[in-house]
Amino acid sequence: MTRWLALALLVPAAAWAQPKGDPDWPCPQRLVPVVSAAALWPEAGEGDWRAEPDVATLVGRIAPRAVEEREGVAAIEGFAAPLGVDRRRRLLPLAFAGALEETNAQRGQVIEQIRRFARHQRELAGRVRGLEAELRAAPPEAREELEQRHAFAAKTYTEAERTLRYACEVPVRLEARLGAYARALRAALPPE
Repeated sequence: MTRWLALALLVPAAAWAQPKGDPDWPCPQRLVPVVSAAALWPEAGEGDWRAEPDVATLVGRIAPRAVEEREGVAAIEGFAAPLGVDRRRRLLPLAFAGALEETNAQRGQVIEQIRRFARHQRELAGRVRGLEAELRAAPPEAREELEQRHAFAAKTYTEAERTLRYACEVPVRLEARLGAYARALRAALPPE
């Protein structure tokens, strides 16, 4: 077993994350469960964005996780271009409210998946440590099977850690994309 893996198994991933934070949050990024409107657009739209069919359609186009930032920004620009001044002032803040709501829902799902994954990783690390203890105490004739089980569990843990690092980036990317959407929507607003 590599030296870093041995250390990783001894120290839970959550201990490397933010101090005194959520024990199920293993990511190096600070846990922000919900992005606030005030952080990106202090005067976000009032009203129900779903009640405006054009806005609901735009949000449906730009909000899915698979949509790249540049595609979403282009959709926003295309949406805003033909609108008159009054409609821009009314609809663009609603579009931001919809994008914010949908992004927060997606981020919430991803955050919960990451938490479940972190709990699973802690359990797996415990299993690896248990197998190591069994190996140390096992008679020579029982070691081969234990070594195989230990190697499999350690490999599974290592591969899952790589997946976890990728998963930790998803909420950050969603938040960054939302920021780009807010900038595009605000840029399309007419000056007052």
